Amino acid sequence: MPVQKVRPSAKRPRPIELAEEDVAPVRSGSIKIKRTSAFLGGVMLMLAILGIFWWLGVQRSDTSHFAFPGFASTPTAAVSQVSVLLAEGITLGAPASSATLNQQQAILVAHQLEQDAATKAKSVTASYVTVSYTPTLATAARLNNVAAWMIWYQRIPYVPADASVDPTPFPHSYHDLYVFIDATTGKELLAVWS
Repeated sequence: MPVQKVRPSAKRPRPIELAEEDVAPVRSGSIKIKRTSAFLGGVMLMLAILGIFWWLGVQRSDTSHFAFPGFASTPTAAVSQVSVLLAEGITLGAPASSATLNQQQAILVAHQLEQDAATKAKSVTASYVTVSYTPTLATAARLNNVAAWMIWYQRIPYVPADASVDPTPFPHSYHDLYVFIDATTGKELLAVWS
């Protein structure tokens, strides 16, 4: 069967004519506003996406500086010695490697172990450190540069004693608690009241 060739017609299709009432007037000002708002919306969306990636990158690269809501985190680059801990034979150092247990997990473990201190402390600070401890008792374990989370419960109010048993007032109205959680296993290493 032979193929027929179709020739294009010389006539162009007629454009559709609309009545004047069917056409909405286009204002050049509204087009500029739409373009400007679309551009600004795109810029804000890109900034939000970059902010999320930056936040996730910072949080995953260094968990020792993550600020858990309601808690303060101290930097671990320069570890200062605490006089109360030095008096007990405990020295602190800066860890060379990252912790297996993150800060939130360490705080949760410490809160479970020391529920009374966790509920009554005015503030809580968590620091990733190495801890060394030479015990005065033979039954206590010796620690040598063990990576640990130091959870510091601050300003825990004293529970008033029965005045009929002990009439001596407390020298302070509060005390602190230092809890050391092993950064690998999550076990409590030490707890020191001051």
